[in-house]
Amino acid sequence: MVGVRLAAGLLIALAVGARAGGWWLLGGAAVAGLLAWCAPETPALRPNPARLAAATRLVSRLALVPLCGSVFAAYLFPRQPLVAAAVVLVITAADAAGLRLARYARAWLLGILLVAGAGFVALCFAIEPAQPVTAPQFTIGGLFAAAAVVFPVLPRGKPPWLAGAVAAVLAVGAGALYQLGPARLALSGVPVRDALAALDGQVLDPLLGGVVVLSTVPAALLALRAGREEPARPRASLACGLVAAAAAAVLDPEQALLLAAAAALTEVLVMAVLSMIGALTARGVITAVLAVTLLAWLPPVYLLGTVAAGAAAVLVTRRPGTPPA
Repeated sequence: MVGVRLAAGLLIALAVGARAGGWWLLGGAAVAGLLAWCAPETPALRPNPARLAAATRLVSRLALVPLCGSVFAAYLFPRQPLVAAAVVLVITAADAAGLRLARYARAWLLGILLVAGAGFVALCFAIEPAQPVTAPQFTIGGLFAAAAVVFPVLPRGKPPWLAGAVAAVLAVGAGALYQLGPARLALSGVPVRDALAALDGQVLDPLLGGVVVLSTVPAALLALRAGREEPARPRASLACGLVAAAAAAVLDPEQALLLAAAAALTEVLVMAVLSMIGALTARGVITAVLAVTLLAWLPPVYLLGTVAAGAAAVLVTRRPGTPPA
């Protein structure tokens, strides 16, 4: 899931991160990587705290689904938000029917996306940008806001994968910032396409469309599959897909990314607090402080939406000790 989620998220996170921090998008990627590395695993918990942890995991995973759907629609069907909902509904039906991605298929997807990313970075640095590169201006708020929007696309709990993901964000982000500049990148709704246009690479649009499909559709399917582990009943899993489709219909890619960021940061904050019930640890404290700091730079409405979704998710998550649906 790591490669497709990262690719799908970067298709919009580049612009949102540049709007928040300019060149400090790259520093934000490092801060987000630090938080992902520090994030504790789910501890052994009593039934009620365990159910809260399961609810935050469910919301965090499902929040990636409308993000993928809205990015798909933004790149392939501009100004048609209902396409995002239709894509999510199709993916929900495929998941309910038992469609799974085999291990070799995931490996092929990762390889294709790595080649595509390397080609994009090479093109960005091979051609002189139309506007001169400007020196970065440091703002502490921009650094943390950029870290917040990058965090949901990074893996957690696997240091080698995390290091590779952060390196990919730094390379792709540096290429896009070098070619477009922070101002143009921040104003873009489809940053990768606009960067290719700046390179006179419109001929590569069909390839970009393929990358969009190969990243967003599998990422949404895998996120839904991961979310199915939490609900107590199969119907609840289907309902979660329908809610994700509704969210995809009303959220644009930037809004969906901010919601996913709030959900992911809330999840690690809850896990950090629960992990310190038995004993206070430096890792738990660092995770909690960083998560709260990044959450503070997100618009409050997305945190409120995450809390409301988490409260509803508590009602459908399975009790500890019961088998998944």
